[in-house]
Amino acid sequence: MAACVPRAAVVPAPLAIVPWTAHVPLRGMDLSNKTPLSQNDYLALDVLQPGSVVLFSAQLGDGDPLRQIGNDPQLQRWLAAHQDVVQIVRMWPVRGPEDPRRIALRVVKLHLRFPWIVWFQITNEPDIEWSRDHANWQEIGAWTEAVWWDVEWYRRHIPSAADIKLLFPPFAQGSPLDPEHAGYDALRPAIELYLDNGDGLAGHEYWDRDDVYLVEDRWPAWLQDRISSVPFFVTECGRRPLVSNGWPDDALGHELVDFSARTRVSVVAPFIQSRPNESFDQFDFVDRTGHVRPHLFV
Repeated sequence: MAACVPRAAVVPAPLAIVPWTAHVPLRGMDLSNKTPLSQNDYLALDVLQPGSVVLFSAQLGDGDPLRQIGNDPQLQRWLAAHQDVVQIVRMWPVRGPEDPRRIALRVVKLHLRFPWIVWFQITNEPDIEWSRDHANWQEIGAWTEAVWWDVEWYRRHIPSAADIKLLFPPFAQGSPLDPEHAGYDALRPAIELYLDNGDGLAGHEYWDRDDVYLVEDRWPAWLQDRISSVPFFVTECGRRPLVSNGWPDDALGHELVDFSARTRVSVVAPFIQSRPNESFDQFDFVDRTGHVRPHLFV
């Protein structure tokens, strides 16, 4: 009969949070899109001691209708203990032109719960993540402007929202919509709305083994002129996911350092932690068994 009695739920004990002083934001990390982060992930954070981290809004309890990412109270405690780290929230998921008023309200509610977090990336690579019906520069531009105005209303009327900062979204380099040669020019009015009013720009930059080129150098001249003097955050970077680029090694570590020294950005955050469901890509600094890889120490 005892075997039929339901087992009591086992609540894992909170992990110890190691205190340390953050490095500069150029030394950043993209947190894994899994729930919860594991002890090995926190060990990687303690090794790198980043000055910036990028996380997903669902990890803060924002809700994920796709049910891919969940609320992570331990991560929230870690963020509260490391408020000297620049913390950037990637709104998740935004797979189309979601009602701008709803996006604005989600941002404001998150900032109210976590008032030390001020930076919010409003969507991610809409040129490939949005459906074909909506993935065009005209609709992306109109939507990003509408989100800005809705958040601006809160910034002007709600004192607790006054310090919220938005990041104009990054695009997928080399996507069929050609952001480098067509997209940024088409979106210039929307981008300048953000940059002229104290908000920032997010970018994704990937390169090849032994060829650390800067994608930002392929952007239009007017944007290159701006990014040295405005908040410009690279919220994903590393080697392109090609077989020829190989597995993480010391050379990747040196490439990350080289990129950080040459880019115009304020924040560099590569994906360097374990992925969910035991799926690991070549930007991870933690392998399948939880051991850190060579480029983390570089």
